[in-house]
Amino acid sequence: MEDLMNFIKENQRPEEPPAATPEITPEMIQVVSSVLETEGLIHYIEGGAYIPTERGWKFLRETKPVKEVIEAYGNEAITATDTTSLSISKFQKVKKGDTTIIGIRATKGCTSLDKNLKNALKTARKVTITIEAGGESDVVTAFGSPALKLTDTNEIFIRKGDFIDGKTLAILSGKAAADLKESLKKKLKTSGKIRMTLEVK
Repeated sequence: MEDLMNFIKENQRPEEPPAATPEITPEMIQVVSSVLETEGLIHYIEGGAYIPTERGWKFLRETKPVKEVIEAYGNEAITATDTTSLSISKFQKVKKGDTTIIGIRATKGCTSLDKNLKNALKTARKVTITIEAGGESDVVTAFGSPALKLTDTNEIFIRKGDFIDGKTLAILSGKAAADLKESLKKKLKTSGKIRMTLEVK
């Protein structure tokens, strides 16, 4: 029996460390709760808790997984060194000093995203962003928010923080441009096609 236990211990695969999750502060929760309450999706009850309203429950039941693909192109001027955000744009060139950009000549900005995706993002659910270029890929996990505006016509930003403007597609991201795999970032510096797949489950 002892030999068997030793064999199991010696051949056990080491556990992988859990993926890092963004720090969610009480202030973030308060802001989201306030927006949801204003929209009539949740209400405050005695005892200090929020529960979904009838409209909120209906909305949750009807929410389905949504997926959308955006295509863009790489460029030799891409540095992808920003530690707070990553972005793609419809512009033909990389703006001077822009370290967030990972793709230009994108097929969409925030405002032209599918209505179903926009609605799903505003439920504050998890967003999985898969970025592919030249046979290399990386996955970024972030979150939507009821406060999203999604009004910018040219750019899409994924942010590690909780700042929201018209360019913001998702917040509390696990990665910024600098955190992407080096092998992928090398491919972003070519003029090849980049594929960004957005999935809200």
